[in-house]
Amino acid sequence: MRAIAVALSFLTAMSAMADDSALEARLARLEQEVAALRQENQQLRRDLGVEVVARQADVKMGGKTEALQLGGMVQVQSESGDQGDARFSDGNDRLYLRRARLNAGGRFLEEFNFRAELELAGSLANTSGFRAQLTDAYVNWNRFDSANVRVGQFKTPFGFEQLYPDPNLYFAERSLVSDRLTPGRQLGVQTGGEAWYDRFNWALGLFNGNGINQNFNDNDRFMEVARVSVAPVSGRFFDKPSRWTIGIDNFHSSDTNVPVATDFGIDSTPSTPAKDNIFAGARRGIGYDSQLQFGMVEAWGEYLQVTFNPTDRLPLRRFRSSGWSGQLSAFIIPNKLQLAARRDRFDPDREIGGNETGTTTLGANWYFKQNDIRLQLDWLRSDVPGLTKPQQKWIARLQTLF
Repeated sequence: MRAIAVALSFLTAMSAMADDSALEARLARLEQEVAALRQENQQLRRDLGVEVVARQADVKMGGKTEALQLGGMVQVQSESGDQGDARFSDGNDRLYLRRARLNAGGRFLEEFNFRAELELAGSLANTSGFRAQLTDAYVNWNRFDSANVRVGQFKTPFGFEQLYPDPNLYFAERSLVSDRLTPGRQLGVQTGGEAWYDRFNWALGLFNGNGINQNFNDNDRFMEVARVSVAPVSGRFFDKPSRWTIGIDNFHSSDTNVPVATDFGIDSTPSTPAKDNIFAGARRGIGYDSQLQFGMVEAWGEYLQVTFNPTDRLPLRRFRSSGWSGQLSAFIIPNKLQLAARRDRFDPDREIGGNETGTTTLGANWYFKQNDIRLQLDWLRSDVPGLTKPQQKWIARLQTLF
């Protein structure tokens, strides 16, 4: 009898251990599925060009709004090595604030929401003083998921990398072609949304077209911008979240007084020795992009081209600027250590040889708490026109969202 009792006790213990193991396996599987669903949700918001803030305080209001959300971001950055591409002022080692933002957003029962964000520091160039300015300030009517209407200042729907939220980028800085050829934030009105179970996204907008924080239009014409993206594949394959997205965007603008980067070599007063980089004429841009996700691995590719047709600026001839970028990223330690590599190339004038900037970037990201607390380290090697040796630069960034 004692042997039978011992045997029964042993079998009971083994059964409990098996149940515990099965429970742990189920919990691990559920955690993986939750992480996958979170990634899919973030990807869908990226396709819509929605700024994602990972953590916000939710303050209940007794007044006009249903809820008010307060948040912000601080990115402390350091640089060492050579000067780098044309965006950087010099090759001095430095420690600085890359971005410091405060934002507020809310929603109304009448199917409206709003967002306002202040930028307190946000420039790669050397600055002698911080000045507060707006990034986003808009009101959005959200009655229909497939047709939101947004009015105010926000990102124009041109360029996938440009639309990708700043705190979620896998590298400290965007590619040079994305910075140079996308209109960025403008004042305007836009309608857009998603359909077909989040597999189809679109946006169409009219904007002043003469830059961020410009409360005027340089003429009586508007910049027209449109974007469409489709996800032919979206779901789980081999038990891993998988998604393939293809996007195309376009813009057209007629300008009389628009500042452009020094790369383009545009001059409105040729009698003076220095170019003023003010453009007048017509601009037309087109872009193609694609993103592929399989589990913890992602691949991006994008091509952008803008045609300039000046009217009274030098050079008077029509010229095209173009460039591309491709990147690959993967989590080595799930949700903690991510490695990434990117190659990009920017040509400000395809009719002139030897003026292209090519950059290879290798990066590592350590996620202390998703994007709320993240450490980034990037190494850049750039071939810059006018410089005899390749530029090598190190960038380190600590980011926190609140």
